[in-house]
Amino acid sequence: MLKKIVFIVFSFCFYVPGFASQLPDYPFIHAIGMAYVSVTPDKGELAFDVKASDADAEAALALAVERLAEVRSLLAQQGIPDADISIRDLRKEIKKDAANPNSGGQVVELSYGAYVKIRDLTKWQAIISALLKLNNIDKVEASFDSTTRDKIELDLSIEAAKDAQRKATGMVSAYGKHLGAVTAMSEGKLKSLSSAIGLVSESSSSHAEIERRQAVGIDLFVIPPLKLQASIDVIFKIK
Repeated sequence: MLKKIVFIVFSFCFYVPGFASQLPDYPFIHAIGMAYVSVTPDKGELAFDVKASDADAEAALALAVERLAEVRSLLAQQGIPDADISIRDLRKEIKKDAANPNSGGQVVELSYGAYVKIRDLTKWQAIISALLKLNNIDKVEASFDSTTRDKIELDLSIEAAKDAQRKATGMVSAYGKHLGAVTAMSEGKLKSLSSAIGLVSESSSSHAEIERRQAVGIDLFVIPPLKLQASIDVIFKIK
């Protein structure tokens, strides 16, 4: 269920030195409509490193290749096609031998970045459980999304715009006025206007940045809901 909150700022045209050229030359109302929704994800992505180290570079490579084969095998058992598995970002480092710190020896550490698309989240727990049992797996991160995200965001924008119009109508009617035509509209903030009349600083973060952040799994076995929002800045004439 959408939870909506709308902040309304009622602003008539006025003169402020330095700002007058930025303001409309007619009576107006500036309304910010916001709409929120919590969505259950239906797809996810895993990102993790496969690391292998050995004093011998070829041995380190052989171990990394073996572990990558194990990763592909367990994913195949869960029905993940090879096309949804991406292995890249090979990194090679020469490090001190942590197992024998007093020996002065060095080891070659190889690290591959692995990225896996999970299109069926009913298999999520089984995949995570099997993956975490493997050795040489590090920095496991999870992100989630919805296949209907575009439609959800469009619906949120429409809902936010309706809220802005409804609330602006209520505000002007309290003064015996009527809402006129829309003269400006923007997703996020109309920064130049908002800053000019003291509604927001230029350094404020935009709602769009918040809307599009993907949830990151802290507990890898838990699939958190996606919390999406949309904001619409609208300027209406006042009749």
